[in-house]
Amino acid sequence: MKITLAGYNLDVSLIEQARNSADKPEAFTPETIAVAYARISRDPSPVSELREKAINDIEKARKSARAIVFDMGHQSVAEHAAFNFDVLDISRLCVESLEWHRLCSYTEKSQRYQELEEDFVEPSELEGKDLDLFRNIMGEQFAVYREVYGALLEHFRGRYPDQLETKRGTNVVEGYAKEDARYVTGLATKAQLGFTASGRNLEYVIRSLRAHPLREIRDLGEEFYRQAGAVAPALILLTDPVEYEKEFGRPLQDDHFTRTRPHMREVIGEIVRELSDTVEGTSPSFPARGDVKLFGTTPEPDLETLQAIIHTHTNISAETCARLARQLLDDGDGAARVIREFLRFSNPWEAATREFELAQFNFEVVLSAACFGQMKRHRMTTQLLQGYDPALGYTYPPAVIEAGLKDPFERIYDRTSEAFLNLKERHPHAAEYILTNGHRRRMIVRTDARELYHISRLREDAHAQWDIRQVSADMVGLAREVAPLTLMLAYGKDVFEEKKEELFD
Repeated sequence: MKITLAGYNLDVSLIEQARNSADKPEAFTPETIAVAYARISRDPSPVSELREKAINDIEKARKSARAIVFDMGHQSVAEHAAFNFDVLDISRLCVESLEWHRLCSYTEKSQRYQELEEDFVEPSELEGKDLDLFRNIMGEQFAVYREVYGALLEHFRGRYPDQLETKRGTNVVEGYAKEDARYVTGLATKAQLGFTASGRNLEYVIRSLRAHPLREIRDLGEEFYRQAGAVAPALILLTDPVEYEKEFGRPLQDDHFTRTRPHMREVIGEIVRELSDTVEGTSPSFPARGDVKLFGTTPEPDLETLQAIIHTHTNISAETCARLARQLLDDGDGAARVIREFLRFSNPWEAATREFELAQFNFEVVLSAACFGQMKRHRMTTQLLQGYDPALGYTYPPAVIEAGLKDPFERIYDRTSEAFLNLKERHPHAAEYILTNGHRRRMIVRTDARELYHISRLREDAHAQWDIRQVSADMVGLAREVAPLTLMLAYGKDVFEEKKEELFD
């Protein structure tokens, strides 16, 4: 065995220092590693030599990369190139579009732990009276934020006086107030994050952002293309229609990105207008808890989990495994015993195994923008979104009600909704900038039991934020009703050991 660390991320300032003093400054590109790995399949040379060849002839390496990635369609080669971006001064609404891409990494400035300043993005789509209205509402939102933050801070200080004896405890109490006050701030509020993507995923991100109806989000895609394309032009190519056609003599097929969604809004809108009266009252009633509905599962989640466990621990067919799983389910405690033993060595820090991926669940969730900001981070789920809708009501932090602060929250929520509906007539997309973290939307979440275990351990934990904690508890509770064996140990980290002890007693 011979293992070589071939490369790793470096700060760009260090790369620039090395590039400026190097004999071959053009060799400072992630393309060399990607090309060397691409050649492994056809060249018997040691991979260290393939990397050296790529470094010594960058132009040849880039031609090879274009041929392998684009002509042959082996885009996975571009995954060996990694890009890190500092992303500053974009809106929370823009963050939603960026973090929608599931196979990248993000670490974001938290509004829960940092006090917010009156600092927001002004949408370029708005001008004149519309821009004045937007600015006025944003000013009102931050005025209410400052008002309720001070009141909530006093409320939490009174509730947790013992915490104030230490600096750590004081920070926790202040965090509670920041966490709840932020619900009145708008999606235009500025954010910053660290963003990491492979070359392949970055291309997809750029294409997706460039097709967005909002200028800020299109500009973000352009800036990613400009900076990444400068250091890896052979890998970041599929995003530019002009360069692509020049290189390959055929047009870049981007119609799906640019045309599908507006086209389908028209098609579905017409169908809804035609059929809405005929389907009123005929839809099925789904099991619900709070703002969560369970509208579909695999046929028998517990059976599928048992089948998977049996299959991976024997050499018998899936059909026979299904029959054995059925017998165990009909055998009283037999099925529970198998799954219980499978969970015997589990702990709250290790992921549940893939056997739990066969049991799947479809949820519809109504959630706040603040809650969505956390739910979207569970990227191994399928998430489908509707736009924000004031008709769904608003989310009020429980402490706001306890502290008698509902009136200022309701006042700014109503003022914002009125302004949103006004702007939406002329700016159907840009109007969302003005909405607050307390405004709500519907989303579909399709997940399997394995990811539900992860959601439960992280989001049902006592340290989790109250909004996502409630939504997660409702999701797991509904799923446990139809899959009690599969989810017998799906709990937050804080009670996991206690529940496990009860299970084995």
